[in-house]
Amino acid sequence: LLNSRKMACSDAKREEAFITDHSKHTHLKVFTFPPTPHVYNVSPFTIKLESFLRLHEIPYDPIHGMKFGPKRMIPYIQLPSGEEIGDSNVIIRRLKKIYEVDKDVHLEPADKAVAHAFTRMLEEHTAQIGFHYRYGLNMNTFYDVLSIPHAFYNANNCEEGRSKAEFWLKIQPDVTMKKTKYRGLGVHSDEELWSFSNDDLKAISDYLSDKPWFFGSEPTTMDCVLFGHLVQFLYIPMDFPQKTFLHNNCANLVRFVERFKVDYWPDWEEKCKPLYHNEAGEEGLTVPSQEKV
Repeated sequence: LLNSRKMACSDAKREEAFITDHSKHTHLKVFTFPPTPHVYNVSPFTIKLESFLRLHEIPYDPIHGMKFGPKRMIPYIQLPSGEEIGDSNVIIRRLKKIYEVDKDVHLEPADKAVAHAFTRMLEEHTAQIGFHYRYGLNMNTFYDVLSIPHAFYNANNCEEGRSKAEFWLKIQPDVTMKKTKYRGLGVHSDEELWSFSNDDLKAISDYLSDKPWFFGSEPTTMDCVLFGHLVQFLYIPMDFPQKTFLHNNCANLVRFVERFKVDYWPDWEEKCKPLYHNEAGEEGLTVPSQEKV
């Protein structure tokens, strides 16, 4: 047991700590964080990207680990040619050209302008306020409810993994608070920030209205963006102010998330299972009830 623990910790010294074996993979590779309970991935940008791949039926292999890629971002991809690309928006543009697929092709220029504006709002404003809540103010709770030490660092079985988990827990709140300040959001009270993000969600809800998908009867990339971000608020078992607002004022968005999950993530529960096993051979822990991170 001691030898196996040392081996696990030795492997952890690599930047790809606890990365899954990808020697057998032949498809497009998506590099991202290890899976977590409830929400599958803590990166909304990963869920957005994988949703895009599922929507367009592009085969891919998720490679779970802690190694950041081009532009110091997660997720990033590796094409069958070996080329690596970072940033989910850049990736999606490239994939549309490489695989000659585009569910947005039927959209009018005005629709594409709306999608662009809503995407920027979600990614550069709404999500950042969500990160402020979960990383800046409630990092301990975030760690506990998603079993981050074990899910990310195999901390149950590896002393070095435990050290890394403790280090991230210690530094991330300050990092996030500085980012909030540099974005110009730090001058506002938390209550004002929650109100700003709720205004974003209400605007999305009003635009979706009673349509099944953002632009009508067929899903587009915008639906992938929306799903990736909304699940962070709705599925992580934390008391996000945005979660309460969604349930009380945006029931159509809650239904949208469930509809998208049923249609494009029928394996959602399976995907949320932990990557690692504890020393007794059981999966994960008992859980209580960032590309840009």
